Amino acid sequence: MKKKLPINDTSQAVGLDIALELAHFITGKSNMHYGVWDDLKVNLSNLGIAQETYTEKLFSYLPNDKNLNILDIGGGAGETAKKLLKLGHQVTIIVPSPILASYAKTKTSNKANIHLCTFEDFQPQKNESFDICLFSESFQYIPLKQALKKSKSLLNKTGIIIISDCFRSNVSSTKLYRPPGGGHPLQEMYKEIDSNQLKIIMEEDITSSVSASIDLEQQFYNTLGVIIKRVIQSYSNRNKFTFKIMKIIYKILLSHKKRMQLNDRLFNNSRNSEIFELYNNYMIFLLKPHI
Repeated sequence: MKKKLPINDTSQAVGLDIALELAHFITGKSNMHYGVWDDLKVNLSNLGIAQETYTEKLFSYLPNDKNLNILDIGGGAGETAKKLLKLGHQVTIIVPSPILASYAKTKTSNKANIHLCTFEDFQPQKNESFDICLFSESFQYIPLKQALKKSKSLLNKTGIIIISDCFRSNVSSTKLYRPPGGGHPLQEMYKEIDSNQLKIIMEEDITSSVSASIDLEQQFYNTLGVIIKRVIQSYSNRNKFTFKIMKIIYKILLSHKKRMQLNDRLFNNSRNSEIFELYNNYMIFLLKPHI
C-alpha cells in the first residue's frame, strides 16, 4: 500500500507555497491564478491588474443574493475569500497547505472557517450545506469523478457549482515535453456533468483572455536563464576544476530528459500563449443539479 504523505510534504502543497511567495513579492498580493489580459500590455507591472480583472470576471457568476454560504475549494492564501467576506458572504476555505492556511487565516482576519485538508478528505459539519461550491483553479487537482459528485452532495436545494479552470482540449500533443496548461480533458468534463445529472446554466471559454499569462511566465524564466548563463560563464572561467566537478554532479542528479526540459524552460520559448491555446480550453462553468 502506498504511504500517504503529510499534506505539507506533497509536491502540490510545496508548489503552492512557492507560488505564494513569488506572487506576494511581485504584486504585493497573494493571488496565484491566471490573469485576464484583455487590453493590457503583458508585463509584470500589469500582473496584479490582470489578476484582479480575473476575480471580477469570476464574481460576475455569483448570484446577487447577500449572505451566501460559500465553500472556497482550494482557497489558496485567502485573497478570494477576503473579497467574498467583504461582500457579506460566509466563507469556508479548504486548503491543503499549512503555510497557505496560515496566510488565509490572517488575510481573512480569522473570519473564514478554514479546513486544512484536501477536498477529498473534507468532512462538513452535521447538516451543513452550501449555496456555492467554488473552484478557482483548483478543480484540475481533484479526481474528476470525485470532484463533481462530492461538490453536488454538499449543495443545498438551490445551490450551484462554479468552476473556473484550465481543461485539456481534444488536440493530442506530439511534443517530447508536456505542453503548458493542464487539467482534465474537456470532453470528459462534459460526460461527467451529464452522468452526475448536472445542468450547465452558463459556460464561457476565456482561453484567449488568460493565455498571455503563459507568455509572462516564460519571460520570467528566460530572464532567469540569462542570469544563470552569465553566472555560469563567470564562474567557469575562474574555477575551471570546480566547475567540471559541478557539471558531473549535475548530470548525475538529473536525467538527460530532465536537463533538456530545464534548458528548454530557461532558454527557449516553447511555452507560449499560442501553444497554450492549442492544447487547452480555459473554461468557467456554472452548474446546477437537475431538479
